[in-house]
Amino acid sequence: MRKIIALFAVLILMVACVEQTAAEESEEVIAKIKDKKITISNFNKIIGYFDSERQKMIEKNPHLKETILRQLVQSTVIADLAKNQGFDKKPEIIEQLDFFKDNFLANEFLKRQVAEKVTIPEEDMKAYYDDNQEEFKTPEMVRVRHILVRVEPSASEEDKKKAKEKAEDILKKIKEGEDFAELASGLSDDPGSKANGGDLGFISRGRTVKPFEDAAFALKPGEVSGVVETQFGFHIIKVEERKEAGTQSYENAKERIRQKLSQDRSRTAVTEFIDKAMKEAEVELHPELLMKK
Repeated sequence: MRKIIALFAVLILMVACVEQTAAEESEEVIAKIKDKKITISNFNKIIGYFDSERQKMIEKNPHLKETILRQLVQSTVIADLAKNQGFDKKPEIIEQLDFFKDNFLANEFLKRQVAEKVTIPEEDMKAYYDDNQEEFKTPEMVRVRHILVRVEPSASEEDKKKAKEKAEDILKKIKEGEDFAELASGLSDDPGSKANGGDLGFISRGRTVKPFEDAAFALKPGEVSGVVETQFGFHIIKVEERKEAGTQSYENAKERIRQKLSQDRSRTAVTEFIDKAMKEAEVELHPELLMKK
């Protein structure tokens, strides 16, 4: 429910931003709605309404930016229609908007005045690292590429035989010196890794099916497996890199620790602030009355 309220409130602010901000002549206009203009700075201001995690996600995804721009324009167009029909003057609409605005105002106040003021001293992060060593242990890992010749579970023995022969032909090309990544890009049936030359990144034990795992962890960097059969079909596996089991250093773990402690302490600070505010406001709650028919 909180997410819905926050999203609705952001939508209100998005529309308000278009209405209240005049576009400078020198700025690029990314959308127009009759005499209203949305510029790059308008859009960036709107993105600033989202939390930092969402902002990073939006910044990395041009398609998401386009989606938000379309939503902004659509909301503005529909909001204008609603106003032209007097919806913003209807008492029940005003009442609902006040409800959403109050929830958004409360959330923003808690975020800016309480959560964002929480600080994590260096010594606290170091103490957490020292006291939770198990959390920072890293397992043995290998970075692998693979080429998959897919076989459906319902495939006939003849189809399985043909698929294995295809995999053996590909393996022969690799042994003759053809590039593994190029062959994966052209011949693999795994859509998730095909575009990256069959690269699956680093995997640890227990993350893949057993025959694949056994073959991958038996290889040294640069080595290529034979044809490996799993329930998905026939694989050819190449290990690019190997990482032995170890413990992540404090410097590498520090940012993750900061985020965790910040989230935990922010949550606690917000809860304590709300409890104190409720007490000072002399709040009385009678939820039992809601149960009456």
